[in-house]
Amino acid sequence: MTASEIKTDVLVVGGGGAGFRAAIGARDKGAEVLLLSKGPLGRCGATPMAGADYTLDGNSLRELGFYGEPIDSKETFFEDIVKQGFYLNNQELLEQYVNTAPDRLKELIDWGVVVVRSEERAIFTSGIGMMDALVGRAKQVGVQTLEDVMLLELITHDGQVTGALGLEVASGGFVRFSAKAVVIATGGWHKAYWPNTGMRDLSGEGIAMAHRAGADLGNMEFITFCCNVLLWPPHALGSIASYIFSLRCAGELTNHLGETFLDQYDSNLVDIGTHMEWNKCFVSLATMKEVRDGKGSPRGGIYYGRGDTPWEQWERLVNVSFPGWKYKHIDLAEIVSRIREGNGIEVGAAVEYFDGGIIIDRDFQTKVPGLFAAGECTLGPFGANRVCAATTEMLVHGAEAGENAGDYALAAKPQSIPNSRFKELQQQACLPLERQDGARVAQVRRRVQEMAHEHLGPIRNESQLTRFLGALQNVKNDELPNLATTSKSRAYNKEWIDALEFPNTLHLLETAAKSALFRTESRGVHFREDHPHTDNNNWFQESVASLNGEIQISKRPVTVTSTSPPTGVKPYLEMLKELMEAHSEVGGHH
Repeated sequence: MTASEIKTDVLVVGGGGAGFRAAIGARDKGAEVLLLSKGPLGRCGATPMAGADYTLDGNSLRELGFYGEPIDSKETFFEDIVKQGFYLNNQELLEQYVNTAPDRLKELIDWGVVVVRSEERAIFTSGIGMMDALVGRAKQVGVQTLEDVMLLELITHDGQVTGALGLEVASGGFVRFSAKAVVIATGGWHKAYWPNTGMRDLSGEGIAMAHRAGADLGNMEFITFCCNVLLWPPHALGSIASYIFSLRCAGELTNHLGETFLDQYDSNLVDIGTHMEWNKCFVSLATMKEVRDGKGSPRGGIYYGRGDTPWEQWERLVNVSFPGWKYKHIDLAEIVSRIREGNGIEVGAAVEYFDGGIIIDRDFQTKVPGLFAAGECTLGPFGANRVCAATTEMLVHGAEAGENAGDYALAAKPQSIPNSRFKELQQQACLPLERQDGARVAQVRRRVQEMAHEHLGPIRNESQLTRFLGALQNVKNDELPNLATTSKSRAYNKEWIDALEFPNTLHLLETAAKSALFRTESRGVHFREDHPHTDNNNWFQESVASLNGEIQISKRPVTVTSTSPPTGVKPYLEMLKELMEAHSEVGGHH
């Protein structure tokens, strides 16, 4: 039970883009900075898997020397994001996003990122290219790093954060951290769902830890599902290759009866909602409606095919994106062969992005002094529906969170942490290793993941959410306290890591389900079939989840700086269409 001890000014938790940019920002302020990466440096989290597009207004893009739409301004960009977010955006955070995006892009290019191409309102590079540039810059400015270290719990004293306990994955040894400030940049919690489109290490422990430390969580009900994600064959499950097919190439979606089910919707809604990234919201909803009506495919989706599009035309369009019929090391030959033969492939909605998270102020600090957060783990600028790039968010907000954490740490006095607190947490973490018999985490987790996909998906209702919360409570009472590992080794014990992650994932699912039950309207990526209207009179409110022994949900007004929300109550699809049509002509794909 011995543990190594490390002291630093700023501890950054998260090895993706937000974490590295925060670490650079804190180091630029003169603070001593240590970054923890749960996996290999620069190769874990969501960033390496990103496409990766970086969005900003077209005029700024043009001023940086790229192709961009000159009539597009920061103001237009801002207005579009507010509309895409169903007016639920924190406009103060959004202003920071829009105004500082050009500076973050310029520095990224200065650090070595290569731009492959640009559009009216975006540049395209690779996620790995972004990470390599950020890792290189972090080393250059003196950021210290630890890879393959998982954070287990934050530690507070007199209401402020003072350190944390970590686990070294390779040895199974504990690491005790003392810090004056902590930045949580741990991304989303994709591991709560099956299937999902994310990296398998995104289990949400940073968000759950911040909640237990005293931070509030907001808008946890807003969960973006990517439509048309591959459900078959097994080696490609969760791949967004088919989503890219549907966005960039001609084709059609059908249910198992062969019906082109989008024909039942308004034609303008379908046109905009299938050719732009609004499709994540609209098509995911329409797909799940078919499934719930008994018209889905065997694996809970629908079918994508090329329809009347000649093979040569489809092949020419898609070959630009997938040379050699490969995508992120996945062989698409079998899938392409089915499409060439005129057959459909099974696709469906799978979780992609979490719009809610840790509530932060304009300085990216939580209500816990010394605890900051940035990136997808936060309640950020996108409101009820993200259409713009999360890669921009991670860099813009990562920089500011890091700089503010650095300033805070330099002014703060170090606090001692009682040895007894570390010892208590270490003993608790070892319990799954010590139990000889008990529940196996892989089996329990898969059952919960599949329930989450069914009950907390693109379509919700009170009955399903209530049943889901009851099922989660049973897992918490009966199985969580009895998780046991088959292997009792501490070194590289994946089963142990899973057992330590799982309570955090369960906590976030409960928070999200309670928030979804609380919001009695439909808005953005939250659709309540028992409340199918967007209520602009009563629900321009953020949901707030506090932890006081149990999870309690309340609400607070949205932060508005310049764009006033509309009033009235409208059917959801009518509101969706109105917002789509109000979007500017610029950058519709992003």
